[in-house]
Amino acid sequence: MIRIMKVNAEMEISLQHYSLSMRQMNFSGHPSYIISRKKENYQPFVILKDDKVIGVFALEDGAILAKMGASPDAIYLRGLSIDQNHQGKGFFRQALKLIEDYARTAGKKELYLMVNVKNDSGYYAFIKTGFIDRKRVVRQGLLKLKVLSKTIHNH
Repeated sequence: MIRIMKVNAEMEISLQHYSLSMRQMNFSGHPSYIISRKKENYQPFVILKDDKVIGVFALEDGAILAKMGASPDAIYLRGLSIDQNHQGKGFFRQALKLIEDYARTAGKKELYLMVNVKNDSGYYAFIKTGFIDRKRVVRQGLLKLKVLSKTIHNH
């Protein structure tokens, strides 16, 4: 069983054991950057299994939503990664479910994210979990990113 936890400035989060391939890190961002970034409307999280960090992500709202054509009642999922040693065990799907549950309790109706156009494995992983390609490409510097979204259903 896994759980997600908000990260705050007072917490000491060890990522010494965390490993990602360079390719995955290029697409998702370095885990320490994701959890330590200081930005308005940005909330980092860790994914825990037996109190050990096996994943990281951040949720963001505000200006980024307009850039993707999302409504204000959406939330943006950024930098989701699962430690290489824990991939292929269903934690990605479980984490997405927990993220959706969290967003729902925060009153959000949609979950948005962007995937690098070169990141086919990431793209298809999100498509398999119910995300829809919005057929919109956003440029960030030299990167081209596909916009994906998923409606968060009330249970």
